[in-house]
Amino acid sequence: MQVLHTHWQTTRVSLLGILLLGMLGLLTYKIIVPEDTEKTNNNLPTVTVPDTVPLSNWNLIKSQPLKSLETKEEGEQISAKEYEYSNEQEGLTAEIRYAKYHGNFNHFLIKDMEMPAATIHPHIHYKKGVGHYAFFEYDNTSYLGSCINAKGEATVTLDQYNRNRYLWGWGLTRTFFWLLGEQDLVEYRCLWTIMSMPNPSESDFTINIDPHNKELNETEKKLEQAWFDWYSWWKNNFPDY
Repeated sequence: MQVLHTHWQTTRVSLLGILLLGMLGLLTYKIIVPEDTEKTNNNLPTVTVPDTVPLSNWNLIKSQPLKSLETKEEGEQISAKEYEYSNEQEGLTAEIRYAKYHGNFNHFLIKDMEMPAATIHPHIHYKKGVGHYAFFEYDNTSYLGSCINAKGEATVTLDQYNRNRYLWGWGLTRTFFWLLGEQDLVEYRCLWTIMSMPNPSESDFTINIDPHNKELNETEKKLEQAWFDWYSWWKNNFPDY
């Protein structure tokens, strides 16, 4: 019992010391940083999205910015870019959109892609070390969509997004910088990806009978392989903000 009491006393002193250091750091920050500079630092900066993203077995034809979007909640300009690839026989288009504070696939389809999400029935797949990604068909085109999170794995649904950010998007270092007002307490950043290829014929569409055991058609297999390369590159080159 005496050993347990001594251990608790040591732990409590350590926690109090950490709390005191955090408060002293925050106080020092408020004293040193002028008010005007602090307000400027709180503005959300522009995110730079690169012009070139390599994909195995695909040649980049061109890339171009997409129409800038602004979130009503934060007044944040969302960076977005479209990439066009070819392998001499087929074409592939990939779009990336930087976003914060939402990981809802239907919200993304309606607001950013301007698609009738109610008529789209995505089937979700999962790969360990990558995460979740969804296939769907629209207007004779096969699509693959997912949210590449800054921390953790890719997600599709809002539940997956929330679970991922609370499992992987928090840490002691983030808490310290949050006390200084330099970071969010939880990592919310997401890169929404949509990859698409024209489907050669409507008969090639697969029927979503069982979304957990669905055989991919040839177009979807090509999208999936390109997605794995795409995901790996962005996870290693996630844009700063």
